[in-house]
Amino acid sequence: MKIMTPLKPPTLYVEFGQTRLRVLREQDEMDLPLERQADGRLTEACKQKCVAALKDFVKAKSWQPRALANCAIGSRGVLLRRLSLPTGTKEEFHRRLLLRIEAEFPLSPDELAWGWQPLGGPQESNGAPAKQDLLVAPVKREVVADYHEILWACGTEPVFTLAALARKNLVTGSPESFAMLDIGDRQSELTIFEKNVPIISRILFRGSESPPGTTEIPLEMRGKFAHGSLAGAKLYISGEVISDELAASLAKMLASEGKWERLESQTTSAAICGLRKVTEKGVEPEFCIRIKQPDKNNTSPASLDLKKWAIRAGALLAAALLFPCIEALVLKPHLAKQVAAFKVETARLTVIDRELDFLRYLKSSQPPYLEALYVLSKSVPAGTRFDSLSLNSHGEISLRGIFNDGQQVADFRSKLISSGFFANVSIDEQSPTPDRQRVNVRISAQEKPPAQLLSLSVGPSADEIATNGKPATAGTPAVKKEAK
Repeated sequence: MKIMTPLKPPTLYVEFGQTRLRVLREQDEMDLPLERQADGRLTEACKQKCVAALKDFVKAKSWQPRALANCAIGSRGVLLRRLSLPTGTKEEFHRRLLLRIEAEFPLSPDELAWGWQPLGGPQESNGAPAKQDLLVAPVKREVVADYHEILWACGTEPVFTLAALARKNLVTGSPESFAMLDIGDRQSELTIFEKNVPIISRILFRGSESPPGTTEIPLEMRGKFAHGSLAGAKLYISGEVISDELAASLAKMLASEGKWERLESQTTSAAICGLRKVTEKGVEPEFCIRIKQPDKNNTSPASLDLKKWAIRAGALLAAALLFPCIEALVLKPHLAKQVAAFKVETARLTVIDRELDFLRYLKSSQPPYLEALYVLSKSVPAGTRFDSLSLNSHGEISLRGIFNDGQQVADFRSKLISSGFFANVSIDEQSPTPDRQRVNVRISAQEKPPAQLLSLSVGPSADEIATNGKPATAGTPAVKKEAK
């Protein structure tokens, strides 16, 4: 039987800008306006509108796994810092990284959402422990908390990265040092790469009198291109509306005239196009920033589905009311089988008790035949032959046999009396055999009452048991007297 697994929904590609939210799902695109508070966080009304629109756009099914949402965020509020840490196990390295982040940045690691990537392999110097260079990109947790809350409420699992790193996937060739400028209506983003690693990312605002799409490059940025390590580096430009005149003037401003290139994208967002390109290669974006799913005990109203929760509450209440009745109906056949089994066992126990009482009666009332035979066997002299032996339930014993002489007969009678098992032992008849060599004897004996026999312990001794019932010499039977 083949088990069908639920199909994984297609990946979402999302870019959170300052004023717009762009989403791509397969070939469908959606553009939503964003409203922010004075501190830069999204308003509650904006979050509720985004959740409603994205739910209708994604159409996530409850039986399907969560769709992956690769998200690109701007560099506003993001710090890029290069660190060097001693290598070690995964747990040790992670613990050292947390301590270093806590020391380098004013906020604790719990208040940050951050990602990192190694820069090359571990390096050793002068026999010292190997160290790993890495680039860390922390950002305030609250910056991405609103984005995460919206996407999680829509049935997706968001993963965040920097928009500049997503656009880098569209760069052709393998330049080591270059710059990327993404031009927007109100602000632009300039990111500088050295050895294919981002070293600085800056948000550039246009002046109030400047036409849309223009931006002012700070003087220190121009100096890096004119006289620093980026002198003559190539400039990559992206944006919705970029004219050749604007691109040429920006390149001239950065002393990169003649070395600029427009990033071509299949969508209106170069960041989304870069995310899609790297995902289709089967690898994760750089600097993946993940945060835990929202606390269910502290969920905002924007992520609540009141209708779904009302249905769940009603189902839970109905289950609580109907549980006793359902339990009785489900367990009734099982309990009926158990009761029937108990009745059968009760009848069997009655028969067993009756048979046990009968066996106890037989044991208590049976004559001690084996004990009497044991005493006779231990008292009889060697060479004696018995012709007949009778025992009855009244304790009367009669035997007829042939002894060698009269002395053996007297010794046999003495041993029977000294055993304490018999109350009376008499020789009823004693006559010689026709050849006058032996003696025919008839002896009768009476066992003592059962109450007196209970004080006796008749049986083989330990030595007899060790020699398989064959004592070294014949003698008085082993009869042990016990106190009453």
